[in-house]
Amino acid sequence: MSSGNYFGGGGYGVGNYGGEAPIFSKSLAYYLSLIPSQYQNSPKFLAFVKALLAPFDDVTNCLYLFSWAFDLNNAVGDQLDIIGQIVGAARHLNFQPRFGVSAILDDATYRILILATIARNQWDGQTDSLQAAWLKLFPGGRLTIIDNQNMTFDVLLSGTFTTLIEDLITNDLIVPRPETVLCNYIFATLPIFGFRL
Repeated sequence: MSSGNYFGGGGYGVGNYGGEAPIFSKSLAYYLSLIPSQYQNSPKFLAFVKALLAPFDDVTNCLYLFSWAFDLNNAVGDQLDIIGQIVGAARHLNFQPRFGVSAILDDATYRILILATIARNQWDGQTDSLQAAWLKLFPGGRLTIIDNQNMTFDVLLSGTFTTLIEDLITNDLIVPRPETVLCNYIFATLPIFGFRL
C-alpha cells in the first residue's frame, strides 16, 4: 500500500515516519563484488575492505530493523508503548472498563487506540474525513453524525465491537469530538431505518 492510504497521507504510524519507502540496502557481498577482478584474489585487501564496510552494514541493518519494528502493523509490546507516547495514547486507561476487563490494553486494542489517536490528531473537522478514518479503524462499520444544533451531537455506530472498544468509544477515546460539545453514542444492534446502518 502507498503511504497515501494511511492517516495523514504522509505515512505516519506505518513505519519509516513519513518516508516514501522503507530502508533497503545492498548486502556487503554485493559491494565486495564491485571490486575490480585484479583485486578479487587478494585476501588481505578483501579482508581490509570488508572490515571497513562491516560497521556500515551493521548500522543499515539496525535501521531497517527499527523501521520494521516500529511499523504499526508489526509493533508489539514496548514498541507500541513508544509509539503510543509519541502520539499521546496511553495503554493504561484512566477508567475501569465494564465487566471486570483490565484497564491495561492488550496489543490489538492498543493498536486501534493508537490509530484512532493519530486520526483524531489529524482530523480536519469534516464529517467525510471522519467517515474515512472510521472505515480504516473498523472495516465494514459505519457511523452517522446528527448535529442537534444545541452543542450536542449524536453518533450512530454500526459494526461489531467488543465491550472494551465500546467503553473506549463512550469515553471519547476513539471518535474525535470538538471541544465543549457533548456527544451521545448510540450503538446499532439492528438496521436503523433511514440511516443505512
